[in-house]
Amino acid sequence: MDDGTAEAIRKWKEHRFRPTDLPFGEAVDSLTASQPLIEAHQSESRKTDWVICRAGTTTPASFVFAGVFAEADPYETGNLVPLKTALPPGLDDSANHAGYKAAYSYALDTYHDKELWEFQKALDTYMANLDGFNSRGVKRRTWQDGSTWHVRYWFRVPMFLTCETRGARPEAPPGLHAWVVAAHKKTKNYRANGVRPLVCGLENGRLKNIGECTPNVLEYGDVVSIVFSMVYVEDREDWGPVPMVTHVIRVQHANRETYPLTAAVIAADPVVDDGGLCVGAVVDGESVMMTERSRC
Repeated sequence: MDDGTAEAIRKWKEHRFRPTDLPFGEAVDSLTASQPLIEAHQSESRKTDWVICRAGTTTPASFVFAGVFAEADPYETGNLVPLKTALPPGLDDSANHAGYKAAYSYALDTYHDKELWEFQKALDTYMANLDGFNSRGVKRRTWQDGSTWHVRYWFRVPMFLTCETRGARPEAPPGLHAWVVAAHKKTKNYRANGVRPLVCGLENGRLKNIGECTPNVLEYGDVVSIVFSMVYVEDREDWGPVPMVTHVIRVQHANRETYPLTAAVIAADPVVDDGGLCVGAVVDGESVMMTERSRC
């Protein structure tokens, strides 16, 4: 990793886009301090879900983290591909209906920076020792448990959630791709997740939809900031973390000497910002000031 990339990652790991954001590392490290910044609460509506909240509240904590972008599935459709439809280039594993396998996925290159794995292990340990959690004593999910694979870390956001309402199934949230809406309508057991990662770029200190940026896709080696919350889910056979990513933000373009470009993610249509961090917002005042000075 080159010095410029390393310095950008250090900066953006600590950068709060909003006053309520928490750097993921700082939050996890605080679990062993006298005044932790976060704590887990069991969901009132879904007893298998335990939400990581800001300490002293039942408000889900919003975390920020940064790293080197590696790869992603198509932004709007993830790995969902309807039957009799050709797979998008680069997509090896797909789902063709609503269910737990369908997801929006973004990977960080963690070959040189293992901190994310260390933070996850610490959070796993906290959950494993939390009173009331995993009362049946099932094992931790083996996928991405940190024991063997440290080259890529995948943020895998579920495209669908189980539908447990006894009344009429809700309509699909607005702004989702037609494939996702169609899959939502075809099942009574799952409903479309309204949390779909908004992919952005930082240009002159302001957020833009990635489709309006140059280049209009994330590329290998880009430094990205991930904004997310975290839920731990107890299944019948295992348990594990489920990130709910709201934003993937390119904050610095790749150094091509360090990260040669061999393939690019296929561009997706810009998505609607419904995560509370608005496109057009100033998130790096220093860059804005430098841009304005250059125009004088």
